[in-house]
Amino acid sequence: MPSTADASSDDVDDVNDPTRRDVVSLSRRQVLGVAVGALTVGGATGYALGARPFKPPVCDTAPLSVEADEWSFPNYDRQHTSAAPPRAAPDTLDERWHAERELTRYGTPTVANDRVFVATERRDGVVLRALNLQTGRELWRRAFPDVFGVNAAAAAGDTVYYHTNTDENGVTVFALAMSDGRVRWTDSLENLHAYPPPLVPSEGVAILNDATVGQGASRLYALDVRTGEQCWATRLDADGLSSLPAAADGRVYFASRGSSDDGDRTPGSLLALDPTTGETTWRTEIPYGVDGPPVLGNRVAYLSTFNGPLVAVALDTGEEVWRDEQTELFGEGEVGTEYAQPSYELGALTPDALVAKLDAHTEAGDRLRGFTPETGEMLWERVAEGTDGWFTAPTAAGDDAFVAENSRDDDVPNRLFRLDAETGAVRETLTFESWLHHAPVFADGNAVFATGDGIRVFGP
Repeated sequence: MPSTADASSDDVDDVNDPTRRDVVSLSRRQVLGVAVGALTVGGATGYALGARPFKPPVCDTAPLSVEADEWSFPNYDRQHTSAAPPRAAPDTLDERWHAERELTRYGTPTVANDRVFVATERRDGVVLRALNLQTGRELWRRAFPDVFGVNAAAAAGDTVYYHTNTDENGVTVFALAMSDGRVRWTDSLENLHAYPPPLVPSEGVAILNDATVGQGASRLYALDVRTGEQCWATRLDADGLSSLPAAADGRVYFASRGSSDDGDRTPGSLLALDPTTGETTWRTEIPYGVDGPPVLGNRVAYLSTFNGPLVAVALDTGEEVWRDEQTELFGEGEVGTEYAQPSYELGALTPDALVAKLDAHTEAGDRLRGFTPETGEMLWERVAEGTDGWFTAPTAAGDDAFVAENSRDDDVPNRLFRLDAETGAVRETLTFESWLHHAPVFADGNAVFATGDGIRVFGP
């Protein structure tokens, strides 16, 4: 198979050249002035909560266009189902091309408009690359010098959205032209140096969480994804919001972890917002520490909880539909002393199965489980082989679930499995020498897969 290693070389000198257009190193003044006054009109960087010296603009809340057979968001769609339609995946996992590069840290790839967008970390910072889906040829790159920690991009309409953290400007959103990577607008939260979540545009706006408000509260603000103008800001009496909201049926859903102070536990919550106004329209208490974004199914939200059960909640009433309580400790040791209690991580939601992984948190292997979405009945279980074997969060296309398995044992290979989502039966297997950090994503009949030695694409 052809390699595109030469086409996307990690030449440090060319990326650090300040005359290159694709290097992002913005001063505070540049952040404020970039992209046709988006910030001077739409909400200057870092102003105080509630201080709005102008009437907010009327934002365009028409949803950005995305194709069903593309992987436009970190978890495929705004519902975080991580499940594409059958036509998005190839019939067999035959490699089309690979870009050889040592990848120790990278964001989950997203795919749109025949382009693969992936962020990789290097010794001098982070680079976001756009690769041709069919050939692997690098189309453009955008460098973020002295920025570390990679995230997944979102690609919708004709724009790529990337959320990163700069020493000078804090958490910053970049809206880049999908065609050539030029900066269209930016928005920054000064003095905020928390983990920057991926960006998921919903109903024409991107809703971001300012975690600096204080204990027990969060500030949310919305940006028009086409212009960067601020549409609204609101304060919620909830902290520890999931970094990613989920969106469906004209609502945006956030999960709150709750908090624990001097042994007093504040319950978490699942709440719904009107994305056009920021008004909270629905809220229900979750008596567990919610971990990760909600996954939205047919009138049901699925929630994983930290060291707790997997929970399904009805979106019309807020009542619990089912839960899977996991109390068994896999491996030797005492829960809460030597090891944490096993925790679920949500994966793919297909029409027939919710596939989730269960982190053992011991030397024992992780579990992969399939559940009936309506009732929570466990359909099947698979155990990672080898000492301290672990799975990635699964993805899906049609009724196929895909998961990568790693092991520290030399005699147990790292593998990618294609499984029947409803039964867990193995349909296809590939082995790899390098680490596998996530399951593949799918677009236009291709599977895009980042391993420890580069980007690989499987397709016809």
